[in-house]
Amino acid sequence: MLQTPAPAGLFFMPASTTQPLAIASKLLADAPLPLHASQAMLPPGDSLFAKHWVLLQDVGAADMDDARALNNLATLSNTYGAANCSILRLHGSATGATANPAASVAPAIFQACRHATLPGGGAGEPEQRPPEPPGGLGQGLHPDDMAAAGALLREFAERSLLPKVEERMARLNLAVSTARKGFKNRLTRLWKGAAAEPGPSMDTSYPYHSIEGQMRALADLAYLLGQYEFAVQSYRLAAQDYLAAPNSRWYAGAEEMIGLCSVMTSDPSADPLKYFNRAYEHYSKVRGRQGRMLATRTMLYAAAYQAATGRHHAASVCLMRAHFDEEAARAALLLEAAAYCLLRCRPASVRKAAFNLVLAGLRYHSAKQKRLSIHCYKQVTGIYSASAWRHISEHLHDILGKQCSELGDAQGCLQ
Repeated sequence: MLQTPAPAGLFFMPASTTQPLAIASKLLADAPLPLHASQAMLPPGDSLFAKHWVLLQDVGAADMDDARALNNLATLSNTYGAANCSILRLHGSATGATANPAASVAPAIFQACRHATLPGGGAGEPEQRPPEPPGGLGQGLHPDDMAAAGALLREFAERSLLPKVEERMARLNLAVSTARKGFKNRLTRLWKGAAAEPGPSMDTSYPYHSIEGQMRALADLAYLLGQYEFAVQSYRLAAQDYLAAPNSRWYAGAEEMIGLCSVMTSDPSADPLKYFNRAYEHYSKVRGRQGRMLATRTMLYAAAYQAATGRHHAASVCLMRAHFDEEAARAALLLEAAAYCLLRCRPASVRKAAFNLVLAGLRYHSAKQKRLSIHCYKQVTGIYSASAWRHISEHLHDILGKQCSELGDAQGCLQ
């Protein structure tokens, strides 16, 4: 299942099945939604949900029945459309790649994408990756299998996903134009006023079928397709409703996306920082951890934009602004990044950077990340080694000695 502004799903079933329609119905009914999907996402049963049915066939199996696979493909095509059905032929049996390791896919292709997991699993990830097969990654795949999988994805994008994206965008534009655009609608909204349109609280999401949800979906689709000027118009139209509701989280999200659109366009008069600051202020009003994390993300966007334009001091200010309400570990990361931005200034703000690194060390220590704390302190010991800063230098070495002792690092403690 793919979570995009135009949600889509690839549904797989064996090509040898005798009941393809029954399996398709069960797959559609039991389809798991993406981890962060909410009521703002189209359900799989919606007509605008791009669905592609794939019959898996093992071409090396002794009991392979190509006639049955083609018959199942015809059955699915009659129900769901020929453009939404495919056969994926793989060499999965012992006579395929596993019998001839020289014909298998190189493990390096998969190793590059196999990243380590976060402690405890992180954002929905497993606590640890499953062990590699005895022959290594890719040993059960033939190079032709990789080509077939790539062709399937291209076919899915061209025949299923993109047509649905185009259709949904046209329908959303018609719905938004009917409900919100035009001189008559503007007069009606002005006459009724914001009080006549009560909205949900700050913690409530708009369902996908509401006009507010449709406006956001239309803007997201325009952004996805690179139509940034149209996306800005749609985000601004939606932001008026979110601000009148009031719904701070959705309003901040619209302003954040306007800022990103301003970055992506070549208009020199656009000011992304104005929109990032608005988004930060309204994200800060959202209760709980989610609002704080979203506010930090906005300031990271602002800092990246400032750094890309060579304004490293302004980037450090954005990072400093984000760290105040964050948890200890994230605050330490932001402070350390702000210090490095100060070092990139010309001339470099060495003492300010050192002060930020000391603050980062304190936050790392509060988060029980002692090795990272020691790393920050070691970077600033040379800056305060002059005689004028003797007391500060002694204090830093005292802290380093204590933290190395807590870690059991006798050599570092003596240093």
